[in-house]
Amino acid sequence: MIGGARRRSLHRVTRTPKRSRRAVLYLVASVALTGLIASLFILHAVEIHTLRRELRDLQAAQQAARIEQEVLRERLAQKDDPGAIEEEARARLGWVMPGEEKVIFIGEEGG
Repeated sequence: MIGGARRRSLHRVTRTPKRSRRAVLYLVASVALTGLIASLFILHAVEIHTLRRELRDLQAAQQAARIEQEVLRERLAQKDDPGAIEEEARARLGWVMPGEEKVIFIGEEGG
């Protein structure tokens, strides 16, 4: 009987009580839940960073479009201006007014 009692007590020592199993399960579950919540926060932070960068890019593109729009409006306003038409005809097409002569220099440029 002594041996039998001894075996029982050894058996009890090596067994994990139900309370500590539950504690381990709660600990594992809480660590997993904490990791999940942390990963969600990290994913949201990355998404917010990406959206802010896209917003800055869009704002820069919008500013460039506004500048281009202003330039186009100025050009449109000059479309009926005789001085602007004459200047464009001379610069782009090489036109001259009646009585004017166009001189083209050919040769080396020297200083």
